[in-house]
Amino acid sequence: MNEHGDKGGRNTASDRPTDDAPQGDETRIAWLRGAFRAAIAIVAAIAAAASVPHWGGDSFPITSLVIYVAGMVFVAMPLGLYYESLLQAHERRRARNAERREAKALSHAAV
Repeated sequence: MNEHGDKGGRNTASDRPTDDAPQGDETRIAWLRGAFRAAIAIVAAIAAAASVPHWGGDSFPITSLVIYVAGMVFVAMPLGLYYESLLQAHERRRARNAERREAKALSHAAV
């Protein structure tokens, strides 16, 4: 991550050149961002629901802790890693396309 925070949220259609990375990349990134956030919310809600019977008692809700940790490790973490890899691939593709456009512009200017 850089100074802009979540790299997937700062790109808009107005600052993206028309011949840049395909629109499908941005759609896939946006969809995965939503799935990632939903997975975290669902895991947290299930863990909270599992702890409800223990709210009035003196025992610690171990089941809730196990559900939360397992959900975050086996569901949210893989989604987060995949999301980050998509963002990095998208940034590399944008940088490569920018370099190509710059080289093309320089070659046309030199001729």
